[in-house]
Amino acid sequence: MRPFSFFSAALLPMIVCACGGDGGDINQPGERPANSISIVARAETKGTSAFSPNPLSVAANGTVRWYNDDVAAAGGPYGGSNGTTHTITADDLSFNSGNLTPNLTFEHTFTTPGTYPYHCSIHPTMKGTITVTQ
Repeated sequence: MRPFSFFSAALLPMIVCACGGDGGDINQPGERPANSISIVARAETKGTSAFSPNPLSVAANGTVRWYNDDVAAAGGPYGGSNGTTHTITADDLSFNSGNLTPNLTFEHTFTTPGTYPYHCSIHPTMKGTITVTQ
């Protein structure tokens, strides 16, 4: 029984490390690529704090990816035990994610410098801004 216990103790850290894949899950906020924005928990109650970071600056031709991290159980027609559905909708309607259920992402590439305000069309008090620079 002793060799098995020693073998298990030696093998366990290798198994745990192997599960990490390429060094991190990009779905975890600390491991995401640049220009990532999180829709925070209970975002529908947070106004301009619903998106983190907000505002965000990106260079022209940069891609921004939003993550619906609002996995807190919620009621209402867009809530559920797994979290809340949101949208990413440009105020000028130049981009729209459609409904993003919890754990889904949406990305958009910004080609022209300028300021791009956006909101959640389901919860219009959720507001964010992307500033695109040269």
